[in-house]
Amino acid sequence: MAYGVHHFGHGIVDSPGDFGRLGSKPTHPELLDWLADELMRGGWKLKRMHRMMMLSTTYTQASHRSEMLDRVDPDNRLYARMSIRRLESEAIRDAMIAATSVMTSEMHGPPVPVKEDAVGQIVLGQEMLDGERKPTGKEDDFEGVSRRSVYVQVRRSRPLAVLETFDIATVSPNCTERNFSNVAPQSLLMMNSQFAIDHAERLADQMIREETETSDQISQAWMQCFGSSIENTVLVEMIEFVEKQTATFQSRDSKLSPAAAHRLALASACQAMFSSNEFLYVD
Repeated sequence: MAYGVHHFGHGIVDSPGDFGRLGSKPTHPELLDWLADELMRGGWKLKRMHRMMMLSTTYTQASHRSEMLDRVDPDNRLYARMSIRRLESEAIRDAMIAATSVMTSEMHGPPVPVKEDAVGQIVLGQEMLDGERKPTGKEDDFEGVSRRSVYVQVRRSRPLAVLETFDIATVSPNCTERNFSNVAPQSLLMMNSQFAIDHAERLADQMIREETETSDQISQAWMQCFGSSIENTVLVEMIEFVEKQTATFQSRDSKLSPAAAHRLALASACQAMFSSNEFLYVD
């Protein structure tokens, strides 16, 4: 069943696009039969099935590996532990928007259109061309930029750059299973993408408005990114990082005020949080 892929990283059957004789055999055939029976007995209510799976002992397991489990079940096909999973591309984008508190709660309506920017990347926005048919306008000028990724227009010839880098679902001809790669362009995107930079600056601006002390700004930003309190040792390292970055920005530009340099340094710290494994992966 497809629920296992979303909740556990992989399903009971390895070939979700083929449950027939040519597909892979289920690892837990009795469990598959029981789940199918439960779905029917429960009136085909999907929410009930999701709740049951997420409250199960299997779902609440830790992801710690052991030598014995790696020897018996190296690919974790038997669910002896929880697999570490990277968020889907849409969830990564939504998490960054949610962390900066700019996500709009508007539901339904037409899709958010995509366009090609001046350097050829696909971004959100209305297509605006000058007399030479060159794109104009900015991504952040568009009112739909903060909507959830589920509302982003899907065009095979124009996949959104932020989503494509983190393995957007391929729809040619259909997507039965998502790919999860770990490649260098993903790190480069988190470091250089205007989307990542803009949202890191927005988070930094919000923290500066709400908190006066650097330690409080970092602690609150950490809470919004990860939903947990920052450890004291990590907080000390982050404070030192912001202080060094502030000095670096001021040394590069003597006209930069201390407040402006601090803002850039705090934005760098927020961008580092977005780029961390703790933000991108479910452990």
